[in-house]
Amino acid sequence: MDTSKQKVGSVAAVPLEWFESWLLERASERENPLTPHAAEPYRYIWSSWCQWLLGADRSGQGDWTELVLAAGPAQAMEFLLDRVKPATQRSGSSPEISIVTRERYCMVLRGVYGHLQRLGLLAENPMLRLYELAGEDRPDAEVLAPGIWNRLLEQAAQEPADRSPFALRDRALLCLMLDAALTPAELAALNLGQLDEAMAGEGDGPVGSLITIRLQGNRAAQRRELQLGAQASGALRDWLAVRSDTLSKGRPDTLVVLELVLFTERRKPLSRRVLFHLTSRLITQACESLALGLPRHLGPLVLRNTAILHWLKAGLAQDEVCRRAGYQGKLALEHLRAHLSHLSETGKEANTAWNTTSP
Repeated sequence: MDTSKQKVGSVAAVPLEWFESWLLERASERENPLTPHAAEPYRYIWSSWCQWLLGADRSGQGDWTELVLAAGPAQAMEFLLDRVKPATQRSGSSPEISIVTRERYCMVLRGVYGHLQRLGLLAENPMLRLYELAGEDRPDAEVLAPGIWNRLLEQAAQEPADRSPFALRDRALLCLMLDAALTPAELAALNLGQLDEAMAGEGDGPVGSLITIRLQGNRAAQRRELQLGAQASGALRDWLAVRSDTLSKGRPDTLVVLELVLFTERRKPLSRRVLFHLTSRLITQACESLALGLPRHLGPLVLRNTAILHWLKAGLAQDEVCRRAGYQGKLALEHLRAHLSHLSETGKEANTAWNTTSP
């Protein structure tokens, strides 16, 4: 017998009652309790989510309760992209919602599903990874355990048995994240013009030469040059050698794709969702080879955080770490502070003692 349905009947009959139960829990918190006035936008978010799930059910016969319990972060991202629009939008402006709005929606979904887990209706909170899919850096940034990180380095160093084009792309993607800690936006937007002139011909540079990439961004700190290591340069060169033929065999979605370094099997730009699935598969493979369970976070941000952490552990000056990462100042490293708290007492790594007095 399905025990979850028994609990649904005894704890809460419908998803709206689950939400009200969560509100009561939030209102009773000793620190920063949720007021009835502040709860109104959250009530709208939850009801919109439930209605969207009903509308997205192609069978048209899905049970409201079952749809809510079965939903995951990928559906939540579709909801954010499909249902949530800016409150005001001028002609020609970006249709994307603001970071603040996206954060509010993510917080409500994560909070309510965490409440359902505490009620015993779910084995785990499926929305814990929603922040990664939404592309948000969290203050309590997660990093990979050393064993998993080392296995990923080993995977990147191995000559791939599968030399198919997109296997080479995946290896190049992994090396770019491990070596240069690129953000999801930088990976998706990287184009041929950002590679040094030696690589302009897509793989025509001297074998063994290091590749330099020129990164762009809205802030000055994001505009920087990074020289890739030998392994990352080689992996990227392998992909570039087959990139043009691979692209010509498909039908690119837009002319923009013609200049992108990385693209999907359908010859489209890499979305945050695609990047999440690609990196989560690579991390999952590493965990399976070690017979380990999966970490809480699997997307590109956890790889970026871990790469930056290892730069700090290696004794790299914080100013240089910030330059490589595209951070404006040392305070941007605060989210990794907890992972470095033990280093000040050990030998060489004492040189990375925390200092955020000069942002």
